[in-house]
Amino acid sequence: MKKLLLLCLCLLFISGCGSSDSVDKSKMQVAASFYPMAEFAKAVGGDKVQVTTMVPAGAEPHDWEPAPKDLTRLGRSKVFVYNGIVEPWAEQALTALSERNIMGVQAGDGLYECNGKQDPHIWLSPKKAIAEVERITDAFCAADKANADYYLANSKKYCAELAALDKQLEQISASAKRKSFVTAHAAFGHLANDYGLRQLAIAGLSPEAEPTPADLQRLINTVRREDVKYIFFETLSSPKIAKLLAEETGAQVSVLDPLEGLDEEGRKENLTYIKIMQRNVSNLEKALNE
Repeated sequence: MKKLLLLCLCLLFISGCGSSDSVDKSKMQVAASFYPMAEFAKAVGGDKVQVTTMVPAGAEPHDWEPAPKDLTRLGRSKVFVYNGIVEPWAEQALTALSERNIMGVQAGDGLYECNGKQDPHIWLSPKKAIAEVERITDAFCAADKANADYYLANSKKYCAELAALDKQLEQISASAKRKSFVTAHAAFGHLANDYGLRQLAIAGLSPEAEPTPADLQRLINTVRREDVKYIFFETLSSPKIAKLLAEETGAQVSVLDPLEGLDEEGRKENLTYIKIMQRNVSNLEKALNE
């Protein structure tokens, strides 16, 4: 049913569904599925590309599906950057728009395996974020050979910033008083696994996955046993359960942002992936050592 809906929407697009979005024809048109993919694409593309983010600011990417106007925007792009798994609509849309010859870049392909599960949140581990950026770079160089050196230089600079985050997390993990941290949903499995930490999640891989009373009681017992001082909540989801858990255990609450999109405050502050990850790392360091 979902595939059929996408095909119908694409037919609307092909038949002339319009859009008022401004297109700079002097730049390579790039569509990115949601916030982190757009951030990586902008970092590599610089002023040679115009990046359109498919999932709007403030929306939860796990639930979002494209409307006809979104497929219009995708259809005029030369490159489409997506993470994989988070966007079940992506490959169907590319197939339906195959005549447009859009270069699809599944940046997370082959990187999802984490503790026996397919976890899409790979952009939250700087190690794997570097791999995603490198794949995006390769795609841009192939799609726009004339500016390949420019993309490579931007990518090298950005990957150096990611490498700095990677080094910082390695150092934090090596000296941390405790290795466990509690998150609102299981978005930080790759970060935990790559840096020798343990994620204790209130909900599952999707923020909409509600924990059972038994799950919460087990988590309460673990928080008390391991003397966890902070319960992390997210910017785009309700902090209600995290705050209740903190009250029950005597812990404090803090933000660990899964970077699935910017909230209103983040948009006002013009936050970037790097800035948010630096805040995440700082908050995590505090939680692991107090």
